[in-house]
Formats: sequence, C-alpha cells, structure tokens
Amino acid sequence: MDTTIENKNRQIIGETYQKVRSELFSIFRQACIAEKTCEDLVQDVFLKILGLDVIIEDQLKALAVTIAYQKRTDYLRHRYYINKVKNDAFWKMEQSYTNTEAEANDILNMEMRVIRCMSDMDSKIYRMNRMEEKTADEIVMETGLSKRAVESRIYRTRNMVRKNIRRVINF
Repeated sequence: MDTTIENKNRQIIGETYQKVRSELFSIFRQACIAEKTCEDLVQDVFLKILGLDVIIEDQLKALAVTIAYQKRTDYLRHRYYINKVKNDAFWKMEQSYTNTEAEANDILNMEMRVIRCMSDMDSKIYRMNRMEEKTADEIVMETGLSKRAVESRIYRTRNMVRKNIRRVINF
C-alpha cells in the first residue's frame, strides 16, 4: 500500500479514536467490565481496524462500534467459560476426593514443578493463560508472537501439565 494512503488511513483512524473512544469505553462498561480491561478492549478495537487494508471514512465509526460489541461478547463468553471451568473443576474435585484441599495443593505443586521445567517462553505463556486468565489475543499483544504460535504453546503446555499430573496421580 502507498505510504501516503497508509498515513492518511492512520490519521483518519486516530481522529476516529479520539471521537469515539468514550462511546466504545461505555459499551464495555455497560457489561460491568473493569476499567483497565475496558481500555485494553477499546485499544484492541483500533488495533483490529489498523490491520484492515481498506478504510472507508464514513463507515469507520460504525465499524468500530460493531467490533466493540463483538469483542464484548467474546470477552463475556470467555469469562463465563473460565467461571464454568473453575466451578466444574471444583465440584469434580469435591466429589472425587475426601481430603480435597490437601490433594488440590498437591496437584498445584505438581503443576508448578512441570511449569519450572518448561522453557521461559512456554512457562510465561502458560502462566498468563492459566493463572492470569489472559486470552490468546492478550498474550499475543504482550509477547509479540503470532496468534498461532501462542495457541500452539498454550495447547502444548496444557497437555504437558495434564499428562504429568495424570501420570503421578494415576487418573
């Protein structure tokens, strides 16, 4: 793409950001999302727009709002899934163990031992996903890796932890 067109697009996107930032922020706040996360989601909207090849100035605000609603839905689905997984895991552990607290600590200790054996980047990505509950997109933004690389590392490290824990406690 021509650099003049690219600069013009960035200028248009910057101006639109200034105009609609608070409106997009309120879209996320309506869903009771923490302010810091709202800021991150607003920036995600414009990062996605920056990746577009063609910008139509008259439709940019509508596009930003649409992306914001989609990101809000994705965020809420993710939070619901995390809470459901935590609840399901808790109840399964509660039902299958007599001394759940001690055994849960043992499992956590085993998980931490496996994490310490991982490469620095794998360990970092696993911790961000598992303990900080960050999405692959959020991890991509912090690490600079491609989304495919992050998703691959998340999948591989989760399997590694799962396999080692199963081997030790004979699931």
